[in-house]
Amino acid sequence: MREIEEALVGHWSHFGRWPKGALVEDRGTLRYETPIAHLPYNGVVRTQIDGDADAVIADVAAAFGARPFLWWVTPSSAPPDLGARLEAHGLSLVERVTGMALDLDAWVPEEPSPGASYVEVLDDDGLRAYGDLIVSYWELPEDTRGLAEEVNAFWGPGRIAAHRILAYVDGRPVGKGLLSLEAPEGVAAIYGMSVRPEARGRGIAAGMTTTLLRRAQELGVRRAVLHSSAMAVGVYERAGFVACCPLEVYATARIWSGRDH
Repeated sequence: MREIEEALVGHWSHFGRWPKGALVEDRGTLRYETPIAHLPYNGVVRTQIDGDADAVIADVAAAFGARPFLWWVTPSSAPPDLGARLEAHGLSLVERVTGMALDLDAWVPEEPSPGASYVEVLDDDGLRAYGDLIVSYWELPEDTRGLAEEVNAFWGPGRIAAHRILAYVDGRPVGKGLLSLEAPEGVAAIYGMSVRPEARGRGIAAGMTTTLLRRAQELGVRRAVLHSSAMAVGVYERAGFVACCPLEVYATARIWSGRDH
């Protein structure tokens, strides 16, 4: 559980380290801010409030202003009724996810299904393709696309402790995934996994998972963690991941328009 929470904080904090962003530790909360007025580019990733929680929540919400933001509720979050307090301040529960972990020493890889190739992003063309999939996945409006591409490019290959993988079918990028090594030491986290709707059902997510885990093994990582949507839990269980803890995401706006992700 601790590793899952630390990995989450390590990964999402990099948005706040972008020169146009901010990473703010304030009265038991850790939040990242960017000028991108769309989820998930502003949020609170750690909450350990010892005091007047409602006052802290109100001040954090005021700091985000009109920008939509999300707030992670994890097993160690304090106060224990954080979710109810967030709802009282106008946030809604928008997603329940499952924290999962896998010991790589005992992992037996599943061969990817034929028909797709998996390529690490190492150049500008790959970074642009990866950015296009981000824009599509998060349903970003056109007026935020430029900034979203800018932050993605800023944290490109060699600029962040992470490895991006693209899945191609017939020469077209149809899926993406990121292996984060931001925290904790010796642990890799899988984030940003998505497959275009028209390419689902072909084993691409499973192949991406295998590719990312093999990369983790090559890097000497002993353990992998992630947080999974309800739709993807089966994919990760087949890869060997075990459910460890529930996580909740509250937000001031809907994450998606309603289509499956």
